[in-house]
Amino acid sequence: MKTFLGIEIEETTRGILYLCKYDRMNKTIQVVREIQFNSAFEALEAFANIPNPESQMASGKTKEEFERDLVGLHKNLNDPEWLEELSEYI
Repeated sequence: MKTFLGIEIEETTRGILYLCKYDRMNKTIQVVREIQFNSAFEALEAFANIPNPESQMASGKTKEEFERDLVGLHKNLNDPEWLEELSEYI
């Protein structure tokens, strides 16, 4: 499996943080940096401490849970309706 930017995901990864830039005019999002974590908790802690409300993360206790969450996140990042709704939250 690969990250949103096409980087191979390490076998031990259980969380990923996407640092993003959101364009409010065009309702688009750009992933500018990706950080992989070996635990869901580490990913959540980094996500909570990043002063960037556009940032997104996916995680799971198991590889399968993580991959399922990541597939959903990738789908959302390409969904115009989701991106429009995101603008209401950030």
